[in-house]
This record gives sequence, structure tokens and C-alpha cells, in this order.
Amino acid sequence: MEYLILSSLFFAINNVLWKWVVADYLPLQVIVKRSMITTLFGVVVLVATNFTMYTTLSEALFVNLACIIGALGLVFMIYALKESTLNNFIHYSLLGSIGTASYLYFFEDIIPKNYVLGILCIALGFCAFLWNQRFNSKAVQFSTHRYLTLMTLCFSVSGIMQWYNLKTYDVVFLAVHQEIEVLIIAGILIRYLKQPVLTFFKFDYIMLMALIVAIAIIAGMHGLKTTNPFISSIVSLTTPILTMILAVIVLKERFKWYYVTSMFMVILGAWMLS
Repeated sequence: MEYLILSSLFFAINNVLWKWVVADYLPLQVIVKRSMITTLFGVVVLVATNFTMYTTLSEALFVNLACIIGALGLVFMIYALKESTLNNFIHYSLLGSIGTASYLYFFEDIIPKNYVLGILCIALGFCAFLWNQRFNSKAVQFSTHRYLTLMTLCFSVSGIMQWYNLKTYDVVFLAVHQEIEVLIIAGILIRYLKQPVLTFFKFDYIMLMALIVAIAIIAGMHGLKTTNPFISSIVSLTTPILTMILAVIVLKERFKWYYVTSMFMVILGAWMLS
């Protein structure tokens, strides 16, 4: 459990850094440079340790598909953060716990408490948030909601698939594999869009971000391995809360009353499910 809490803290810091960095650089530029650093560091660590490699085609496909879906979730997240506030990101992240809880409820017989009431509270809180958003002077575009929806779906599916992978494979192996897939997908996209790659050796916040996200990923996978996707998603609810606090303090984002109301309803629902 302590690994999940540590992961949530570092992911919250990482979320704020993402919002900060993409204000100056194109999202794909940030992803490529960050994943280059984490991949290089991860491969060095992996070579120095013993790890289990997949031996069949079906295992290879499943591991790579989980990592690809997670990588796509990251791409969608960055484009969403480029065009919206962290409060939008927070509510969509909280909504993802519905999908995870539902999967474990119907397919793994891991039954959350107060399933119906919990999901009802999360849905009402999320709808209240979206309803009040239409009064904002800076309206959120439909494309941003689409990115956030795809982000939530990808992260939820990837988390469940990695839970299965962690029953067979080492944490470091899967974390490095994930970053390699991120680098490949972001590299293909940045080349297709003909965007320049950032200087690798230039010191900036992206280098700090790489260190932070590496710790967050490793700690999160350790926590996921010893629990299950639902417990992981419940503990990770502290990430949006910490992110929201940091956004108000560091990024000077406005905090409105309906953020509190909708957030309370969503967290209450998540607490019921736990």
C-alpha cells in the first residue's frame, strides 16, 4: 500500500509538471524527450538484473498490447492537458474508477461494497461538474473531452492488463517495456507530424520529470502487483486531490465552489466502492 501512496504523490507532481512544460513545448516533444531519458535509464537497470522474458507469441502480444494502450493513454492525456485545466483531468481520472470496479465486479468476482450507490455518486458528481462547466468563460472544446475520455479508457484497460502481466513478469521489465512503447509511438507520431525533437542534453524540467515519473511508475507497479487494479485505482484517487491542491498553489488555477461539490460526490462514491 505504501508503494501506491508514494506513486500517487509523484504522479501528482508529474501532472503539474506536464501542465507547466506543455505551455512551452509541443506535447509530443515532451513525451519523446522524457521517454528517451527513462528508457535509457531503465535499460541500464534491466541489463544489470535478472528478469523474465516472454516465451510465446500470445504472451508477447498481450504484454505489448498493454504497453501500447498505456502509451496511447499518455498521448491523449498530454493533448488534453494542453487545452484544459487540471480540474477537468481530475474528474475524468476519478471517473475511471467506475470502469475498473465494474470489470472486477463482473469478471473477477472482486465485489466492491455499495456498488450501485458508489457508481451513482460518482456519476452524479461527474455530471454536476460537466453541467457547471458550460458557464465558464473559457469553454472546454469537445475535442478536449474526447481526449480525456480516451485517456481514461486507455489507462483503465492498461492497468487491468498490467495486473495480469505482473503475475508473471518483473516490475522493472514491464516498466521499461512501457517506456519503450511510449518512445516508439511518440517517435512515430512526431516524425509523421514533422515536429522537431528537443535537444537531449539541454537541462530543463523534462529531465526532472523523467526522474519523477520513473519513481511513480515503478512504485505504482509494485503496489499493483501486491493488491489489485481496484485497490490501486482507489488509492490513486489521492493523485487528483494532490494535483488539484498543487494546481491552485503552483499554477494559480481558479478554484470554484462546484469543484468542491462535484469532487466530494465523486470521492464519496469511490469511498463507498472501497
